[in-house]
Amino acid sequence: MRYKILLVEDSPVIQQMYKSKLLLEDFDVVTANNGMEAVKVLSKEKPDLILLDLMMPVMDGYKVLQVLKTDPKLSKIPALVFSAKGQPEEVERALSLGASGYFVKAITKPVEVIQKIHSILSQKPRVEESKSYMIEIKDDAYDAKKLSADFNLNDFKCIKCQHNLLLILVPDFSKETTFFSGKFFCPRCNK
Repeated sequence: MRYKILLVEDSPVIQQMYKSKLLLEDFDVVTANNGMEAVKVLSKEKPDLILLDLMMPVMDGYKVLQVLKTDPKLSKIPALVFSAKGQPEEVERALSLGASGYFVKAITKPVEVIQKIHSILSQKPRVEESKSYMIEIKDDAYDAKKLSADFNLNDFKCIKCQHNLLLILVPDFSKETTFFSGKFFCPRCNK
């Protein structure tokens, strides 16, 4: 699985340099020239990480961090700040707004930024496209009778309409081993 990085930088030269480096590292890269463009991109795409400049026209990086922090759909996306500013109060402000790290452009090599990106992404739980699986359990399947009895399922029939129940399995990729949570569902009653 290739990770997607949203690169938010208003300098065309720096943006192109980091975009090239990220592409060489086999990342998918989406770019934005300012914070407002970044927010528009985030309304359509969900990157795995945001590489965020602070000083930009239209909307600065601090406001982007505030949007990330207050939107439940975006709050889990790590944002790595790289800025020309390096004063302690600016670093502290960015970190307090939820930044996962902070680099000063003038003293940081791109390879260090890439290493930090890899480090952050290696700690992120794997997310898969598949949301769930629906399985019909046959009465004669191994342990089907035991499962039916354990959950009072009336031989996998809906209590209301007697239609066959489906087992919905939802993968949980936050665990190291394969793990699913499940529930029984009647497709006719929608319950």
